[in-house]
Amino acid sequence: MNTTTTARRGSQTGLKNTCDYEDWEDLKDLFQKAAEQYESEDASEALSLLRGVIHECHRFLLHYQDPSVLFSAPSPHPDLDSPPNLSPSDEKQPSDWGFDNIRSDSIRSKGCHRHVAEPQPSLTRRKCKCRELPTAFHAILGSTLFLFGNLIAQDPEAALEDEPNIPTPYWLAALDVFETGENLPKRTDGRSTCEQPEDWRMAIVWGRTLVCIAEEAIDKCHQTPSFTADEPAWPKESPFSVIAARRPPITLRMSLAGATANDLMILAMDQFSRGIFHMPHPLHAVPALPDGTDSGVATPPPTSATAADNFSRAKELYTVAHEVLLLAEKLVVPAERQYWASWADSVFEQMRMEADMDNWRGPITRMRGKCWLTFGSARLDDIETRLQEAKSSADSDAILASEAAIEGRGALEKAMEFFERALELGSRPGEDMELDRSAEDRDSLAETKALLLEAVLPLIDLTPDKAKRDDLYARAVRVGGEDVVQLLQGDPMDEDED
Repeated sequence: MNTTTTARRGSQTGLKNTCDYEDWEDLKDLFQKAAEQYESEDASEALSLLRGVIHECHRFLLHYQDPSVLFSAPSPHPDLDSPPNLSPSDEKQPSDWGFDNIRSDSIRSKGCHRHVAEPQPSLTRRKCKCRELPTAFHAILGSTLFLFGNLIAQDPEAALEDEPNIPTPYWLAALDVFETGENLPKRTDGRSTCEQPEDWRMAIVWGRTLVCIAEEAIDKCHQTPSFTADEPAWPKESPFSVIAARRPPITLRMSLAGATANDLMILAMDQFSRGIFHMPHPLHAVPALPDGTDSGVATPPPTSATAADNFSRAKELYTVAHEVLLLAEKLVVPAERQYWASWADSVFEQMRMEADMDNWRGPITRMRGKCWLTFGSARLDDIETRLQEAKSSADSDAILASEAAIEGRGALEKAMEFFERALELGSRPGEDMELDRSAEDRDSLAETKALLLEAVLPLIDLTPDKAKRDDLYARAVRVGGEDVVQLLQGDPMDEDED
């Protein structure tokens, strides 16, 4: 495996003169190992493996303009792929040159407006029997670049010589790879004779890449992303140089310069919607049939190198919604925070239908509370500003009675309900749970109590009815316990020390 810098050609790239199907299987195994190391948070080992994947993909690109030729099924109608090779004398038989045929041709040409062309036989769509999706290679390379950029964002010093120590170039290269895969001839020429499933994994990672670019722009305090269509001057032998050479002439990155974070999120939502729609659902899985039995249903080929046994629809949905929510909390415009918090909540809500919901109920309940907290806080930001500018108590009462204030309070109350439920779930011992909670469980409970307080404080301040305020306080204390009392009133121990 080659783990040298990705800014140059790998030292082992030219050792083998060909790439075959066995190499493709090895590449999938290598990517799976890299993804497992990434999930285990072993950054050093994951980076080495990801560099190996990039160099191996580079070798494929040097041998093939479209590496999918290694694993795509050949066309069952080769005569449709290219025109027949006929000599002039073979184009028409001698009998075709007779007077009757010439006369009929002339009549057709003169009365072409009345001539109805004979219908051509349509291509019969058959069950997909491809070994892999045409985009499988590009899904691996793009996902590798996405993960690589994430690790560089966490530790810029992990970049090797001549490698960019910022994540944006890797994420932009991932976008180029995804767009190249999306525009492969097998997907765009319209002559495919099988129903190819959508590569939902590529769509999900594509969307996550756009979210990362948007978040990077916000973290750097720019109103627009800090990049243009230009890119680093990659050496000619670099894998990134080949990626740039293979991308379509007009790409998405050309329209990204000047795009706001919200614009990028809209593009990401399109990819997420496509990925979630085509993502397999465990409850609707097609049961295995005996050998030799044809169900008539197209069984989709694998869509990435990760093993099917590792797939969890709940995990995929949770990851998407969580990353969108994290970005929503950072958006400056209140209306945008509301929209994306609501979108994330809708994805969390979908997880109620998942087969493994029991394992996710606690985290999802807490995250849905955060969604409504973000929504309500954004709604009440303007209310607090207007209250500060109010000139009389009558003006303040009118503001608190407005539709916006009512909607904001309703959202925060809903957030409280989710946090209360999350605390109940976290406090309820399971059958196999030890009496002594782990540090992670204690941190989770402490975070939920802090979030509950974050929802209660503005509610108490912006609720005009005193009885309602007392009820909110009592609810928070009843669920959160002494910790919430100390957070609301201050730690009495600290007051004694003062």
